[in-house]
Amino acid sequence: MKDFSKSKKVISIILVVLTVVILGSMSVKTVGTGEIAVITRFGNVKDVKSSGLHFKIPIITKYNIIKISQQKIDGHYSTSTKDMQTISQNITVQYVVDISKSKDLYSKFLGNHEKNIISPSIAEVVQSVTSGYTIEEFVSKRMEISEFMEEKAKSKLDSYGITIVSIDITDHDFSDAYEMAVEAKKIAEQNVEKAEFEKKQAVIEAETNKIKSNAIDDNIKYMEFLKKWDGKLPEYVGEGGLDLVIPR
Repeated sequence: MKDFSKSKKVISIILVVLTVVILGSMSVKTVGTGEIAVITRFGNVKDVKSSGLHFKIPIITKYNIIKISQQKIDGHYSTSTKDMQTISQNITVQYVVDISKSKDLYSKFLGNHEKNIISPSIAEVVQSVTSGYTIEEFVSKRMEISEFMEEKAKSKLDSYGITIVSIDITDHDFSDAYEMAVEAKKIAEQNVEKAEFEKKQAVIEAETNKIKSNAIDDNIKYMEFLKKWDGKLPEYVGEGGLDLVIPR
């Protein structure tokens, strides 16, 4: 009986120690570098804690981590241009969360701001901006388009406490139909250029032949003149003096 009481006492001590250890571990929270914690109690936002070691009330207090270091999103979008051509774009977005607005950001999106507001907004901006350019303008003004996307995304997300650092079009591809049309256009342009070149060459050749023909005619006439010439030069005196005339 005494052994049973002793064992019971040991078990009770062990349970108390374990409880203290568990509660102690639950009372300490570490917020990492480049992070903040939005503190909630029973779902209500109470405070924001910066990086470091913090003590909290177990169970009823929750630390919701939000990264405040620069984050990157890579997305693939299929969009339409002003002239109704399809472009596939790979877009890279860099953003940071404004600490001063982190409480409101968490209240609205419960930590899912990237999925619920940033990604949909970027998709909308990419389509909106792309639709303002023809496909040929897209190719020649890619840098300008990236900057315009960045500007529109900033104005759209700034009020949520999300700052867009940059938006870059890292790659793009066109539909097979467009690429075939481009190839056909290039071939047509090459054929036109070839025809123009051949036309110019024909004109040059005709002029050259004309000059040669005139030269030959002049030589023939001169040779005929020499055959008929008796060696005497015709003379006449004009107002300016003695002129020699060799008739043709």
